[in-house]
Amino acid sequence: MSQKFPWLDSEFARARWMYCLGIIYLTVGYLATNELAALNPWGRPALPIATEFDKALPFTAWMVVFYITYYPLLGVPLLLAPHPVSMARLTLAQVATQSMAFVIFILFPTPIDRPVAVPVEGVFHTILDVLFRADHPYNTFPSMHVGQSVLVTLFFLKYSARWPFDSVFARRDHPDISRNRFAFWAVAIFAVLSIMITVSAVLIKQHYIADAMSGALIAWAMAWVFFFGCREAPACTRAGL
Repeated sequence: MSQKFPWLDSEFARARWMYCLGIIYLTVGYLATNELAALNPWGRPALPIATEFDKALPFTAWMVVFYITYYPLLGVPLLLAPHPVSMARLTLAQVATQSMAFVIFILFPTPIDRPVAVPVEGVFHTILDVLFRADHPYNTFPSMHVGQSVLVTLFFLKYSARWPFDSVFARRDHPDISRNRFAFWAVAIFAVLSIMITVSAVLIKQHYIADAMSGALIAWAMAWVFFFGCREAPACTRAGL
């Protein structure tokens, strides 16, 4: 008997629309707070988070390749989220994470000193030039590139063992990621990507180290609230999550 993939049912469609609305909130809110932070009409102080180590790190333009993988990474849950309940929880975690960041962006509009990207020096500088022109050097602390990528990785770490593929790759009576080879290697790839996104954010001078650490910390906190603390939630219990 052929297995019905869960993303074909109407409940999953609603969860996908909810997720898309969350991404729109993330994008519009980021752009709005970025403009507001650049204007800083209330004269709010910046956070003194730059260190000598940050300044000593080299500007590495080619790392922008990993930095921009953040954008397609956010679309992966639309295809691979294992259940609409878990996808809804990811949306809530993302919105909560981003909302916390928006408040900090406005209260502490911390800028970063960025080098000038020269398009004639190659494709990596061209990409950085577009990125720097579109994004004021604010909204640095906390880093949402780091926060959201870590959040997606933790989401799949929690839920991917129940992917529909596990009837092929693992025993369904033991929904453990170590028994689902597809899930195991997928999560490993997501983890490596989130690490590389974190490193690239610092080396292309888009964020300080403190920005990356705070973004990851918020992601872990929200993952605990919305994913790993889900066991007692009635909806998750009914879904077997």
